[in-house]
Amino acid sequence: MQMIWVMTAFLVTFGFLAGGYLAVTYAGHRRRKAQIRTLLKRDPAPDRGQAQSPRTAGPPLLFGILDMGRLENLLTAAGVSVSPFRFSIMAASFGLLCFLATLVVSHHLAGALVAMGVAAGLPFLYLVHRRRRQEDLMIRQMPDTLDMIVRALRVGQSVDNALKEVGQTCPPPLGAQFETIYEETALGIPFSAALHNFEHRFARLPDVKLMVTAFVIQRETGGNLTGVLANLSNLIRQRDTVKRQIRALTAEGRSSAAILGALPMAVGLFFWFIRPDYIRVLFDHTAGRQMVLLAVLLEIVGFLTMRAMTRLDA
Repeated sequence: MQMIWVMTAFLVTFGFLAGGYLAVTYAGHRRRKAQIRTLLKRDPAPDRGQAQSPRTAGPPLLFGILDMGRLENLLTAAGVSVSPFRFSIMAASFGLLCFLATLVVSHHLAGALVAMGVAAGLPFLYLVHRRRRQEDLMIRQMPDTLDMIVRALRVGQSVDNALKEVGQTCPPPLGAQFETIYEETALGIPFSAALHNFEHRFARLPDVKLMVTAFVIQRETGGNLTGVLANLSNLIRQRDTVKRQIRALTAEGRSSAAILGALPMAVGLFFWFIRPDYIRVLFDHTAGRQMVLLAVLLEIVGFLTMRAMTRLDA
């Protein structure tokens, strides 16, 4: 009887997710068509900063829960070519499958809900991790890319042609971003707005903000762009060198934090396989569950404290 109830709940939830996926996909297609029509009807000389690329525009919320704009920027920064609607449905489906699997195995509703929350959050944690890797790679690519732009400008090329050449030559992720800037300007979006869209996608990187500011000021007021970009390239190299030195100096502390954080969980799993009766008390007894909750909270506090002690911003 319980298995029939579980299968019924699975089918109902799967139908709800499938219907929601079809609905948001159809709404996304209509939104894209409306954005293209708006681009074609737009005034050829809009105000500065008001233009938006088709990639960054969109509905702010999904069912009042997820900020689709921030999720779209996160997907773009992480280099994942999936729409935010589809990614949300995929994360919800993964959480639902883990919920049903945990409920069938353990017959414990609270544990199944916790497993569903963790499983639904794992794709977003993966996006954050991938975004950090992409940003680190972009920072390492930026000095050489700026030097390439400086050389192109010194031989007489325009800024637009220099960005086009960089976009076609440099590997991703930075080359793809410059290519996106060139394509947006080719579609009629002002150059400053395309740069601000790039800055908005990587708002966490101060080096991107400095580069965008240099381009925008040169386009509006003029000036020695090659000198500014050359100095910015040297500055980014120096910052990256300092960050690497800091990571080398704090490697011991970060390793200690990882080992101390994983040690309680490793010991718990060891005793779970060796003497499961010792560990089962923590989940069957009320005081044991309270102790497990307190231990998890202390683990999180300790991890955040050691992370703050070993993290220095260059």
